[in-house]
Amino acid sequence: MISRRMAALPTAAGIPVPPFATREDHDRYLRMLQLHLALLDDGGPVLGTIALSAALEAGRRDGRSFPAGLSALELTATLTSWFPVAWTLESLATELSRHLGRDAPTRHSGRWHWFTDPDFLAEPAGAGWRITRHERGGREEKAVPDDQVLIAVWIEHFRDWHSYPLAWRVPAEDIETLAPATAEVRRIDAADAALPYRSNWRAEARHALRSAGDDRTPTDTRGR
Repeated sequence: MISRRMAALPTAAGIPVPPFATREDHDRYLRMLQLHLALLDDGGPVLGTIALSAALEAGRRDGRSFPAGLSALELTATLTSWFPVAWTLESLATELSRHLGRDAPTRHSGRWHWFTDPDFLAEPAGAGWRITRHERGGREEKAVPDDQVLIAVWIEHFRDWHSYPLAWRVPAEDIETLAPATAEVRRIDAADAALPYRSNWRAEARHALRSAGDDRTPTDTRGR
């Protein structure tokens, strides 16, 4: 299947688009990504989101030289969370090629190619693109109206939506081994979640999301 997503993704103003001209642009990008991840989290936020944000923060602090592009962690978090960057085809293809090699989109004679089995080809069609998918003798075609929808198709193709343990056969003994300790960590974190620095965040996030018309907002409880 070419894609389930045939509409452009939302974008937010004020997010620098890679490659970055300055270290400040990269820092701004990461700050907005961390904020996006926290706003997504109905737990306000849960410990896993805090851990991911901390990993992004550590990568920003430990950079020995200015990185014009994204790290593998930053790109994975960007794509998997549908971070609302105003990508161009060229800027997204450049970031994908830095980490994915031959599977990333490449442009030849005005046409875009990506993946190898199946392989995809996007050819100009008016203001949009005609996408063809080939796989072992099979062929599928679909038209998209503009660059932004093609970008949405790429993000759906390349985002890591089934990382472990989602969509994996997880050994029951591993869950049973880990669950008691994890349950205790959840109890510890519930006490931390009641502290002002997190309850204040929940109130701020709830107000912002409700103002944007989203009622599925962070709860003001003592954790999940």
